Amino acid sequence: MENPNEDNQAPNPSGSNPDEPLLIDEVNQPDDGDSLEDWINRAKRAHELVDAVDLKKVTEHDEIEIAKVATVGSALQDLEQGQDVGHVEGVDEVVPEMDESMLRRAGLIEALSEAGFADRISRVLSVHGDAMDLRPLDLIPHSEGLPEYDLCVAPEQVSLSGHFGLFVSRSGVFAASIADPPSKHHWRIAKSRPYDNNQELMENLAVFGQSGFE
Repeated sequence: MENPNEDNQAPNPSGSNPDEPLLIDEVNQPDDGDSLEDWINRAKRAHELVDAVDLKKVTEHDEIEIAKVATVGSALQDLEQGQDVGHVEGVDEVVPEMDESMLRRAGLIEALSEAGFADRISRVLSVHGDAMDLRPLDLIPHSEGLPEYDLCVAPEQVSLSGHFGLFVSRSGVFAASIADPPSKHHWRIAKSRPYDNNQELMENLAVFGQSGFE
């Protein structure tokens, strides 16, 4: 008697003995043609688009930023579907030109870096007994007592205790210090000296860096 199930057996996609296990690599897998690098680039692009939205302004109901949210959302959907997203109008904007103060600060940083002060820019020298270390100026939680300045440079050495910086303004350099804990003290100016050009600026910084607090 014939087996009634013989004609109804499902075909074996491997084309081999039906009792043999089916290997995963024998199954045809879909291939969208995109490499891992393509998806990584899309992920980076998504990050750029999200960063272009100022969420604080969105919470303040800024119309321009709210409009960006919808535009970025649409672009993110395109990326999710595997599309490449180029320039997005209203979101990808040209970097604004630097104003005069930004240009001046950038010029000072370049000149100071060329003069060998690169590792001391925006830092102060913190002295505790015999220990000295460079700290970012932003970590000193007090600014009272400081006149307007463009940037700060840490001096090379100081024999006192506290935090010490050489501050560069438009027309002069002043050496200022603040005692520990900074939250309970004000900055005090020890010395100041004018300068007319970058050469004089570097000379003043070199002198103050060695003896600006004596």
